[in-house]
Amino acid sequence: MTAYKTSYNFVATLSLFPTENGGRKKPVYDHYRPSFAFNTVNTVNQFSGEVSFPNLDELRPGGTATANIKLLASRHISQKLKSGDSFTILEGDKIVGTGVILEIEQENRVPVAH
Repeated sequence: MTAYKTSYNFVATLSLFPTENGGRKKPVYDHYRPSFAFNTVNTVNQFSGEVSFPNLDELRPGGTATANIKLLASRHISQKLKSGDSFTILEGDKIVGTGVILEIEQENRVPVAH
């Protein structure tokens, strides 16, 4: 059986928690690299990705914006991501925000050599 790694590029609405609600103290910028957990309260399965903001220079704590997200390839994404899926944004063990996928732009499945 062939194993695959899957990567995604998608557009999402991101909302960062305000600092007083446990969020970041400083804004985030293009190339921000948090972790993401999808459709779960269990944040054990986290996936690395990169965020860019096509219409902003920065996103401040407490703010909401549309962003482009590139997830790095992983063989542990257990579901097919789709528009409307929600996710949690993490920095280490700290939850700093949430998001909702608006549109999947690209999905790549690459066979993994054993």
